[in-house]
Amino acid sequence: MIGGTPKDRSRNMAIFCVKGAFAIFFAILSPVYYANKWDFKKNKKRNPFYTSKLVRLQERYPLLYELAMFVQNFPIPRNVYRILPPLTGDVLQVGCGTGLLNKFLSEKKDIRWINMDPNLNALKLGQRLRRYDSYVQAYIDKPTPLPDQCCNTILFARSFHHIRNHKKAFKECSRLLREEGTVIIADPVVLHPVPSQSEEKGYMANSSIDGVIWRFTKRSFIAHIEKCLPEELIIESVSDTRQIHITNYNLFVPQTDMVVVLRKKEVAKDEQ
Repeated sequence: MIGGTPKDRSRNMAIFCVKGAFAIFFAILSPVYYANKWDFKKNKKRNPFYTSKLVRLQERYPLLYELAMFVQNFPIPRNVYRILPPLTGDVLQVGCGTGLLNKFLSEKKDIRWINMDPNLNALKLGQRLRRYDSYVQAYIDKPTPLPDQCCNTILFARSFHHIRNHKKAFKECSRLLREEGTVIIADPVVLHPVPSQSEEKGYMANSSIDGVIWRFTKRSFIAHIEKCLPEELIIESVSDTRQIHITNYNLFVPQTDMVVVLRKKEVAKDEQ
């Protein structure tokens, strides 16, 4: 579209370029994509929870994961973190991976990171690259070795859809969070549901690219979080920002970026 303000024209041109970049990347990587998908579909018939070769390679060699993040968040991968609210104090990063967010916020000296991820290979690489000097290998939906009320903020930066049991995860978050602390969930969701997908309810799927993940629309994302929250955690704000990167403007399943902020209620003295 030629009309509109200069800002609109600039945005439309950027979107056009990102869609073109997706087409180019897909053309280059399609042999890998289809070979992996063929193997995945063949083995998934025997084992519905089969992990694709591509996912296993990324788990074993985290640099491949970083390459995948570069492609998915092209053209400026670090910009996916710009929608996050300001962070300060003791911050537990759930699903920190190789520390890409730590690298992005490396100049923020008022953040004391607690870096958590179940993938030891990713954690070791992040430490080797000096993105963090300590880490915790754990799952947030299982009891962690961290002490009660150890953090001001718990952050899920594009990792929430990988958590299997969100009810258990929020219960553990409540234990780790100080009173009036926040949980920040920043995650991509499907912009428009496919015909076979309910807009009201999220579901789990085994993907040849991401492994076993949750899939949500905007509406089902909020409904699912509300359903899983313990009484002491409440939704404080919800925002939706469709940033210009390949994940959001791919030609198959367009997405958008949601940010949900939860607050831990202060316990009244007569309840203690």
